[in-house]
Amino acid sequence: MKNVALLRLPRAPLRVVAALSLALGGAGCGLIRKEKPPAVATEAPPPLPVKPASEEVVVAAWAEPARLPPGGGQAQILIRLQKRGGAPFEGVEVRLTVAGGQLFSGGRVLMSDAAGKTRDRLTARHSAFITLNAGGKVYRFKVPVGGDEAPKR
Repeated sequence: MKNVALLRLPRAPLRVVAALSLALGGAGCGLIRKEKPPAVATEAPPPLPVKPASEEVVVAAWAEPARLPPGGGQAQILIRLQKRGGAPFEGVEVRLTVAGGQLFSGGRVLMSDAAGKTRDRLTARHSAFITLNAGGKVYRFKVPVGGDEAPKR
C-alpha cells in the first residue's frame, strides 16, 4: 500500500496543466497542434506516367455506384479500353490518381485484361476527382458524394 501512495501525483498540478493546455489550444497557440480536416478536392490531379500503347486507345471509365451516399463510402472504378473499331485492348498500362479520396491501387500500374478491362476501388468521404492514364490517353471524371450534384464525365 505504501508503493501506491508514492506513485500518486497531486491533482492540483494536473488541473493546472490541463487548464493551460485548453487555454493555449483555444487561443491557437503553436504549442498545441490541432489537426486540420482534410481539404476538399476541387479539381482533378495530374496524370501519372505509363508506357505508351502501341496504337490509339479508346477509354471509357466510370464509377459504380456513380454517386456515393452522404458521408462517403466505396465505389468500384471500372475502365474499359478498346482499339479503334471496338476490339478489346489487352495489356495496356493504366494508372489512376485521385484528389479527395484513396484508391486501392495506390497509384500502382494496372494492366488491362483480355476483355480490355481493369478496375480499382475508391474510398472517399467527399467528392473525388479521378484522373487515369491508359497507354498515354488521359481521362478525368468526378465521383460526387451525397447531395444533388450530378456525376461529371
